[in-house]
Amino acid sequence: MQKPTRLFSSFVRDLPPSLGRTLRRNLLFISLTLSAITLLTTLSNARAAGGSYTVDDAAINAPGECNIDAWYQNGRHSSSSNSVVSQDCTFKGLPSVQLGAAVQHSREDGEAQTQLSPQFKAQLFAWDDLGLALALAGTAHVAVNRAHAFDGGELNLPLTYQPLETLRLNLNAGWAHAYDDGEQNHRWTWGTGVEYDLARSLTLIAERYGQQGGEQAWQAGPRLHIGERIDVDLVLGRNLTGERDQWLTTGATLQF
Repeated sequence: MQKPTRLFSSFVRDLPPSLGRTLRRNLLFISLTLSAITLLTTLSNARAAGGSYTVDDAAINAPGECNIDAWYQNGRHSSSSNSVVSQDCTFKGLPSVQLGAAVQHSREDGEAQTQLSPQFKAQLFAWDDLGLALALAGTAHVAVNRAHAFDGGELNLPLTYQPLETLRLNLNAGWAHAYDDGEQNHRWTWGTGVEYDLARSLTLIAERYGQQGGEQAWQAGPRLHIGERIDVDLVLGRNLTGERDQWLTTGATLQF
């Protein structure tokens, strides 16, 4: 029987060269990130939602708990890439509101940009008997290396319905404000997502999302639960408008 490392090496060799290089870069980024943040955390349970997925759920961290998300996204047929590190916490003195911020470094066509995005999510209600929860989430985007700093923001209403212990359905409706090459755009946004716990250590996630008159895309992939504190994602996505670009994302979530 072949060892797992040999099986992985054989799998990577069978991939197209561009996809193989993308997978190696993604895994290297996540390995380095996990090595750094594991030293700063204590044993806890990783959440099933969040990470690099666009469709949000209505859950927030328990009072006194935080989570760190890190992911790397690379376009399969383009030179674009995104690296993101995000942290969110719910404080005991404010148990119904989760506060945090994300740092994103993106590169496209040789140009790089770094954004700082403060964010919040407030749970409006949770009806455990029916498996329903509703929240209000908001994000602002500020470019740190540009004279015109404010880049836009979003407001979103995530609704989560859990009909079974192993199944969660997420529905998002929101509004986005963005500066596109100096032009201000306002668009309604939407998204639907499903999470299914196939096993104790494996969750399958898929989502479809878009903007009014703008981007539409889907993403899907497995989420591996490593122990009780770390989740690792491997996500394949595709844009459904324009050039129909594809991308591969590798990410990790750690809660403490």
